[in-house]
Amino acid sequence: MARVLVVDDEPNMRWVLQEALTKAGHAPHTAGSGSEALALLANTPIDLVILDLKLKGIDGLATLQAMHQRWPEVVVIILTAYGTVATAVTALQSGAADYLRKPFDVEEILFKITRALERQMLQQEIQRLRSKTPDLPPGSHLAWRRVVEVAAEAIRQDFDLRLIGESGSGRATIARYAHAAGPRRKAPLVELDLETLPAEQQASILEGSSEQDGAWAKAGQGALLLRHLHALSLNGAAALARLVQRRTDQQHGPLLLTTEPADYRPPQLTVPENRRRAEVRVPPLREHLDDLLLLAQFWLGDTAIAPAASNALHAYSWPGNIAELRGVLERAAALAHGAPIEERHLSANVCAAPLANEVIRLPPEGLNLETVEVALIRQALVLAGGNKSRAAELLGLTRHTLLYRLEKYSIEG
Repeated sequence: MARVLVVDDEPNMRWVLQEALTKAGHAPHTAGSGSEALALLANTPIDLVILDLKLKGIDGLATLQAMHQRWPEVVVIILTAYGTVATAVTALQSGAADYLRKPFDVEEILFKITRALERQMLQQEIQRLRSKTPDLPPGSHLAWRRVVEVAAEAIRQDFDLRLIGESGSGRATIARYAHAAGPRRKAPLVELDLETLPAEQQASILEGSSEQDGAWAKAGQGALLLRHLHALSLNGAAALARLVQRRTDQQHGPLLLTTEPADYRPPQLTVPENRRRAEVRVPPLREHLDDLLLLAQFWLGDTAIAPAASNALHAYSWPGNIAELRGVLERAAALAHGAPIEERHLSANVCAAPLANEVIRLPPEGLNLETVEVALIRQALVLAGGNKSRAAELLGLTRHTLLYRLEKYSIEG
């Protein structure tokens, strides 16, 4: 629920929006002029303002500028029945989050409210994470945040940790964060990428020529991070097993492992049963696409992403996960030269529509349209990671139209 202020000098418009906001679960307030709105904001907590640009007395643009100067955290959506695109651009440059032309669809403005508040939440999350853990890619999706929290708690309790996920999903980054957030943060984190180590050298690098110069010995009271466990050779596994067996007496820190789902538990690696262990699954990016813009802003700062480019980024399946996303975004930002990232700046494979060369044909035997619709809605919810606003975008619907269909077909979202 959001506290929404409607500023319009037309009583009927205020009433319509007040009724729609109340039905949608928001707490509406109203003002008939710019001065009345500013007075109300000075005494009432407000999350979002719907502001008509054509107001008597102080006009909407002047009201917007005063709001943005005094309460920059308040989200503002502009309404205009007479303005041009240039007017809307001026409003956006003055701090508005979005705009709508009158007459408008009530569902459309409710959807824009949801999107604007989500963007505000993303910005707040970015600032929070940057101030605390600048090396951790941010994310607000429950699946991602849960992995981060469990990993950090495991390291705090001195567990060994196995992070299971697809390549590029952020496993090593989470491991580094967990170590930095734990009680051994001042001790070294020694990191070995087994994919880059020749199989015949793994044992000697792990153990060293003496008990003092092996990789784990160099970590001391810190941790050893082994990346890409599937590349661990038989000799390397034997050396690691010996190190693990000796660890209790030498008080080494935890062992951190990253592995892919197919290599969930390599048979050649054994760990003593008395050693406490935790295993967490790191979700692929396609399962937390809501975090895409958070990640983009974390890496690119103030570089904007145009709506068409954002749609293309969200429609792509990201087989290379977070690592692939970062490469695509950094390349696009370089091509944009400081301007907003457009669709033309993205890689061709990202922009390619999944069904660009396909035609949907009605089979000769016919089909049940309701069954097809239900199937598409379920697919959209999966692709959107359960986020209804994103699922509605994928289907070309407003959020409230999607909610109606979810209720109609008894689909649990």
